Amino acid sequence: MSIFDIFWSKEFRLPFVISLCIFLAFFLGEVWLYGVPIFLGIGQLLIESYVRVRRGRFNFDYLAFLALVVSLILGQFLAGAVVALMVSVSAALEIYGTKRAQKTLKGLFENIPKIALLITATGTEEVLLSNVKKGEHILIRPNEMLAFDGYLLSDKALLSESNITGEMEPVVYAHMTVLKSGTVNVGEPLTLEVLSDFEHSSYRKILSLVEEGKVNPAPIVRLAERYNFYFTFGSLFLALGAYFFSSEWERFLAVLVIATPCPLLIAAPVSFIGGLNKAARKNIIIKSPVVLELLAKTKMFFFDKTGTLTLGEPQMTHIEILDKAFSREHILALASALEQHSFHPIAKAITLEHYLSEGELLVAKDVHEEIGEGIFGSIGGKNFSLVQTKEHVQSGIVVDLFSEKLLLARFSFADILKNDVGEMFTYLRKRDYALGILTGDKKKNAQHIFGQFRLPIYAECRPEDKTSLIERYQKEGKLVGMVGDGMNDAPALALADVGIVFSGSENSASIEAADVAIFGHDVSLIRDAIHIGRRSYHVALQGIVIGICLSTLGMLFAAFGFITPFYGAMLQEVIDALVIVNALRSTY
Repeated sequence: MSIFDIFWSKEFRLPFVISLCIFLAFFLGEVWLYGVPIFLGIGQLLIESYVRVRRGRFNFDYLAFLALVVSLILGQFLAGAVVALMVSVSAALEIYGTKRAQKTLKGLFENIPKIALLITATGTEEVLLSNVKKGEHILIRPNEMLAFDGYLLSDKALLSESNITGEMEPVVYAHMTVLKSGTVNVGEPLTLEVLSDFEHSSYRKILSLVEEGKVNPAPIVRLAERYNFYFTFGSLFLALGAYFFSSEWERFLAVLVIATPCPLLIAAPVSFIGGLNKAARKNIIIKSPVVLELLAKTKMFFFDKTGTLTLGEPQMTHIEILDKAFSREHILALASALEQHSFHPIAKAITLEHYLSEGELLVAKDVHEEIGEGIFGSIGGKNFSLVQTKEHVQSGIVVDLFSEKLLLARFSFADILKNDVGEMFTYLRKRDYALGILTGDKKKNAQHIFGQFRLPIYAECRPEDKTSLIERYQKEGKLVGMVGDGMNDAPALALADVGIVFSGSENSASIEAADVAIFGHDVSLIRDAIHIGRRSYHVALQGIVIGICLSTLGMLFAAFGFITPFYGAMLQEVIDALVIVNALRSTY
């Protein structure tokens, strides 16, 4: 978009008209033309105040309104026209900055398909997403996004997961694999059996966080608005004092034009919305501007282990064949046929190993999973099951494959620490954060992985143990953050002052409970989310301080007669521009 396109956009049309009136009045010598911008400015302020009142916000730029009226009474038409230009340009910049900051967030919605290609007995039919029901079959065309979770009915699928994980490398999925919504089909057309309607899909739950991110202004925004009340009356008191000691209404007007429009109401909203935009560009969805302030102020964070600090996708380290009648390839094919129906991290490791081995594809029927027990089903008319081993193991995860009651094979897995975990901990500890690791695993296993970091480890934690720990520190008056991944983290994420969740697995309850959703598994994005919160908060504070200091300094010079109303209006125009440009820094 060119500069011309920007300044001819809808929000800049009023400033353009006002500028044209000032230009014509100056060169044609028609003083009455200066009055047009003044009346336009008064009208704009009245309309803005009406809109704010309807939204339950009663702040109003009294100083700008008063300055425009006084300029008319005193015949200071040029100064009044410049004030009107200043009011319109400030409003236009705020609207433009807000739209620019929200561009990435809106892009998420624009990428969602509006219709689905439903497979019927007579062919295919285009239907609205809301009309697609569970169990129906849909056709996903090349370069089309999956709006639904579902079973892959085609033999194979090539999907781009960059919308979800941020990784550019396409992923191959086999027949009957559960595909997640939000991915994009970059291969041949594929057929999908829908698991749930669009409103309950994984991607729709993520997008709901984007919708919520547009409301609930942060406390610092409301603080700026409340402080504006005192700033307004302080400025008015100074203006009246200037008139009282000098008996010059021009000084009264000069003070008013420098004090308005108040940049306090611009700096904080633009800064926080800019922070939301910057986070979204990094695949971090922040639920509300309030969260940015909380990210800046929270100095204690607890981390779930599996899926948060570790990959949560255990790597297979060994297969022990206990029935020599079965080959390794056949054992993998049997286990993969069952695990294609599960979201468990172990399931993904087994199906991945099977895919890499290019083994035969088997289909399991009547599959059912029992949480905490295992997965069961029939293959070729025989019953098979994969369950966690009952035997004692030193470390890691071991599962057994049974045919009826006959033990066929034993699979061993190890969890892997994510990249950059150490760098993230170093970043936080240098800034005096208190950190802790929560895990349902045995302390010995957790100590083996995390002992090098010398952090408190709370082992064998159940969901209620995690919430109890958070409550304990909250009662001490501390703000507590929780970073998690799985369904069992949802209660702690909801209770914490700031909840951060990784959205790369089936954890819809956790996503709904959290304040921040991170696409994918990159642990460095935790550091980025906290950094963005701190920066947005500090930029907002800087804007408030800059606005107060510069306006106050200018008003003092005007009160002593060093600045006329016209130059005062020009000075405040510069102050407002500086505040807005400073606030936009949080977008980058």
